[in-house]
Amino acid sequence: MTQVGSPRYNNGACPAKGTKILNFGIHPPKGEGKPFDLSLQVREISYYEDVMDATVHMTISIIDVAGRFNKLPVRSGNKVFIEIEGDGKLLRFDDETEPLYISNILGYAAEAKRETYTLVLETKTAFNNHITRVFEKYKGKLSSTITKILKEKLEVPDDRMSIEETSNDYTFCAGYRRPLHCCTWLSTKAMSSANSDTSGSAGFLFFQTREGYILRDVDKLFTEVLEKKDDAVKYVYKMDKTLADANKNTYTFSNQPIMGNSHDIMDQLRNGQFKTANHYYNIITKKPEFKEYSYEKSVGKQMTLSAEIENVPEDFKENYSRMILSPVDYGCLDAKGGTSVNEVSSPYAMYAQASARFSSLYSQSITITVPLNIDVTAGMALYLKLPELNKTNTDGPASGFYLVSHVSHRFGGDGDATGLILVRDSYIKLS
Repeated sequence: MTQVGSPRYNNGACPAKGTKILNFGIHPPKGEGKPFDLSLQVREISYYEDVMDATVHMTISIIDVAGRFNKLPVRSGNKVFIEIEGDGKLLRFDDETEPLYISNILGYAAEAKRETYTLVLETKTAFNNHITRVFEKYKGKLSSTITKILKEKLEVPDDRMSIEETSNDYTFCAGYRRPLHCCTWLSTKAMSSANSDTSGSAGFLFFQTREGYILRDVDKLFTEVLEKKDDAVKYVYKMDKTLADANKNTYTFSNQPIMGNSHDIMDQLRNGQFKTANHYYNIITKKPEFKEYSYEKSVGKQMTLSAEIENVPEDFKENYSRMILSPVDYGCLDAKGGTSVNEVSSPYAMYAQASARFSSLYSQSITITVPLNIDVTAGMALYLKLPELNKTNTDGPASGFYLVSHVSHRFGGDGDATGLILVRDSYIKLS
């Protein structure tokens, strides 16, 4: 099934001009002997990243005229090395980075003179995640706990982790959960560092790119983008060409953008994006607590990508559109019976903001297909220029900075391409 935001995949020729399969080797089932080279049998390669996914994914479509499917044999669990050159850049998975393994084989068909099938590939870490459990008790900064789990349980090296420091301490008993489940769950409780410009804000993303594992504060990411906006990658929609412009980091594309959500106010109200009444029960003191979340009052801590503040409708901003009833999760008690929570990391404000933060992040979405650019990764921000109707040099209201929520790189098939799902929380601030 073609993923939303991905280029449309059709049965096509071998990889297009510009793409080179430098290495595609499948190791024998027992790992003994040299890998079998299937580079010449590759029809199409698709690679996926998503900020809501803790692992990357890859699929490879094969046209086999030598009957190697059963001769090798090609089976789930086989280790795979792959190195692709596209657009003058490398996409590489091997023992020096992270090897891939076949997780599934789809669509096998045998004809008179050829076999066709699709290999689904996952990282070694994804496989290890299913055979490893976390049972220890962790204490200290939440970001340090995520780092320890990745290193100790999944053997992720330091150079393949980019873990942003959090402010809150959190004592945690994993209860035999899978490591990546622990990391994803903990990220929902993270708060930005006390030394950050967005101190006290909630809303962290935990995901994987080809560079490794990333824990990032959404608001800090936006702050960094806006501080270096002149160096940001820019895509300009033009119907007449798809060539790179002369300007640094500026590209054009001609495929029609597909608009997704555009500030669905009914959905925003359901999620309490503007104003939420949060009623909590403190299981330690056995007392109820109340915390109001207001989007307008969060300005200054909660950053936006394009405008200074979301245009909150006057008719709906005074009343609560959502009520949350929940016990407060302080983490595990320490040996003296206290909690792992300090004043800086009070969970009330965190819980109140976090759900609204993710709702606002996906307020507006757009899908585009652009010429292959493997430098674009999930979690980065870029500037999209969509000119106004009958104008070429004017930014339309859908223009501005977006977060790359999902990226798919396609090599071969009916042409190399990069598919992007872009999201943001506000319109561009127009003059």
